[in-house]
Amino acid sequence: MPFTIEEMIDASKKIVEANGYEECYLRHIAYIGEGEMGLGTMTNPTRVAIAVWKWGAYLGEEGLKKGIRLKTSSYVRLPVNVFPTKAKAVGNYVNSILAKREALKAGYDEALMLDSQGYVAEASGENIFLVYGNTLLTPPESSSILNGITRRSVIELAKDLGYTVKEEVFPRDTVFVADEVFLTGTAAEVTPVREVDNRRIGKGSAGPVTLRIQSEFFNIVLGKNPKYKKWLTYID
Repeated sequence: MPFTIEEMIDASKKIVEANGYEECYLRHIAYIGEGEMGLGTMTNPTRVAIAVWKWGAYLGEEGLKKGIRLKTSSYVRLPVNVFPTKAKAVGNYVNSILAKREALKAGYDEALMLDSQGYVAEASGENIFLVYGNTLLTPPESSSILNGITRRSVIELAKDLGYTVKEEVFPRDTVFVADEVFLTGTAAEVTPVREVDNRRIGKGSAGPVTLRIQSEFFNIVLGKNPKYKKWLTYID
């Protein structure tokens, strides 16, 4: 990378300020630039672009309030020995695109993806959490997931709120019998799930634990909770 993290943060602040956005989405991409052709190029420079635009709720405003519908995809998440799943890499998204389009064409909002062993991994672009009483269950990194920033934030937040968080592998039918299910992601934020594979989750609407975590998360994002000020970057 030709830029430090601090330089990337500074550039991000400047592009938001230059566009005058009060709310927006940032997308950073580093890519191999000009030079020799071929798959084994080692001397081409790394170029970086930052895009910013206004974007509403990724899975819909109604989905944020009432919950969305998931369909288990026929496409499994790439195993760790096929691709570095911990990398937020463009190539990984081909797998996600296939799963997402399959779910949308079937009338669902999002895809639920299993790993190569048949255990629950994540959604096409979000991590998944199950709620059982005061315990949150989420797949571990070994389940071919991307350990998202929002996932890590919610784990810390949930523990601070007094919930127990377990990172364990579990099969699909564990999702069906959960009290609540929700997804996390930079775009999805904290989105409740009301149905998976035509099976109602809990009461078929956003549950109290999900709504509490969602509310607390939004307060943090909006700078209303000084305890988590370390998570925020301020634009002067």
